[in-house]
Amino acid sequence: MNRYGKTRVIVCSDANELGRKAAGAVADAMRIVLSQKAEIRVVFAAGESQGTFLAALSKAPGLDWKRIICFNIDDFWDIRMPGKFTCGAQTTRELYRLVKPQTVNLVRFNAPDPEAECARFEALLRAQPLDIVCQGIGTSGHLALNEPGQCQFNDEMWVRLVELVPQSKKQLMADPNFKELGYIPEKGITMTIPAIFSAAQVYTMVPLALKKPILTQLAALTAPVELLPASILLEKEGTLFVDEDSCPDLWRGCQSEDRK
Repeated sequence: MNRYGKTRVIVCSDANELGRKAAGAVADAMRIVLSQKAEIRVVFAAGESQGTFLAALSKAPGLDWKRIICFNIDDFWDIRMPGKFTCGAQTTRELYRLVKPQTVNLVRFNAPDPEAECARFEALLRAQPLDIVCQGIGTSGHLALNEPGQCQFNDEMWVRLVELVPQSKKQLMADPNFKELGYIPEKGITMTIPAIFSAAQVYTMVPLALKKPILTQLAALTAPVELLPASILLEKEGTLFVDEDSCPDLWRGCQSEDRK
């Protein structure tokens, strides 16, 4: 089995297999927690990399979604933006509308006061422990929208207003979920690193060739650095799913058990 520090790495053949394997693992975890608690709290992310995972999870059997409270991990903040281009619109379209959870908590992308929105969303997150977080890694190395130069591994806040870095804007402009907007907003509202890793279980889904360069940078590290926020996975237990296109060369040849 391959590992990235404390994080288990599972290498899949392609994005479709990654979606199925990740959905299977997350659904199994959700069923176990549902057998122990009356309701559970699960965080989801948007973006092209999450598409096959969300599609497969929407079809997973045996999940009582009426007992599942959902949160989005982040969203843009831009009062000009049509709602259909938000991260919340994507997760609603690809998951929530299909499974009908008990509650869906989205970042208000057009809130008049973004700092007040951060406080509102943070209060919702802190109300009860988070059970599961499902996320991706951006080509800038961000987790959620915790960008290089704006990330604090020991942040006291759970939700922050951030500036999107140029690399993130470049990636998102090519993302089929957002490119029709014609621009990418300057700011976003995101869960911070401590909020993400307050969850009992963390799953990270990173398919596609455009992610190989950043995963290669991350794979070479032996300790987390805030300038590459996703490197915190070195110190956090969880599961990272990659595919043949995104997999760094350092992680190849270590997938026999996980590919069975």
